[in-house]
Amino acid sequence: MSEWYEQPYPKASSPAYKGELPRPLYPPDAKGYDASTGGPDVTAYKRGISRGGRWPWTTFDDAYSNGFSHGKAGGNVGDSGVAGFQRQMGIQPTGFMGEATLEALSYAKIPKGLPNAGAMLLDKVAVDLLNQAEKENHGDSDMEQIRKLITEFCQKAESNEDNWHYSQNRPIDISVDPSASSINSDCSGLVIQAYHYAKRKSGLAVPDPAKQGWSGYGNTDLYEDDHPTVSNGSYLVGDLAHYKGHVCICRKAGNSSVAIWTSHGQEAGPDPVNLYYRTDFRKVVRPPLL
Repeated sequence: MSEWYEQPYPKASSPAYKGELPRPLYPPDAKGYDASTGGPDVTAYKRGISRGGRWPWTTFDDAYSNGFSHGKAGGNVGDSGVAGFQRQMGIQPTGFMGEATLEALSYAKIPKGLPNAGAMLLDKVAVDLLNQAEKENHGDSDMEQIRKLITEFCQKAESNEDNWHYSQNRPIDISVDPSASSINSDCSGLVIQAYHYAKRKSGLAVPDPAKQGWSGYGNTDLYEDDHPTVSNGSYLVGDLAHYKGHVCICRKAGNSSVAIWTSHGQEAGPDPVNLYYRTDFRKVVRPPLL
């Protein structure tokens, strides 16, 4: 009897992911192509390939690395990555992520001999990440509008520092005008307020970054840090920088030297800061904007 990796993955009658390819993906060593930046689609593929036995199940970052694309040296099935999946499915094993590979991955089921046999390789978390990536890559005008409004909120808040007061009380007023005469908030509250400002000004379905249904509750450690990690050093407006018990929101995109973050962690704020202005930096995460 053949092993699970010696035949194509079982095929479901309908795909787990029904959307479009968010974007093609290329590793750093791809000749003739620019290396792909990180994103939720990469994290989704890592989950799926891992559930299919061809990548270690771990805390997944969003880097489309050479190792994940081509597989690691040594020929271990469990480290064979995208190219290993492609070989098993009869697809040219370039390690690039395109429409054919995504289609095969969307229909593939976990074979007998692996944990969760019979389930889809792309679980609900992976599908949600792919839907997010599709919106980010195909809804550029909406995403751009939301990011502009987040920047607008943060800049208005910084210029109105004297009228912002530090308070950890909950629920916060999510509908504040950042230029109002008296505003109470804290670091995580400002994040929620900035996202809600973008929601109501744009009329788009911007989700609550604290995952509390716009109730005014939530804080730094309650779901605001529970989003995909940004590991490629390229930050976008709306990203959240997390420290020990503190969070800032990105209002100007760029790398760690260029990006500007808005912080409201004390009475003297909100203020513009750089990423490493504190020594207890933990990580940057990217909540969905749509």
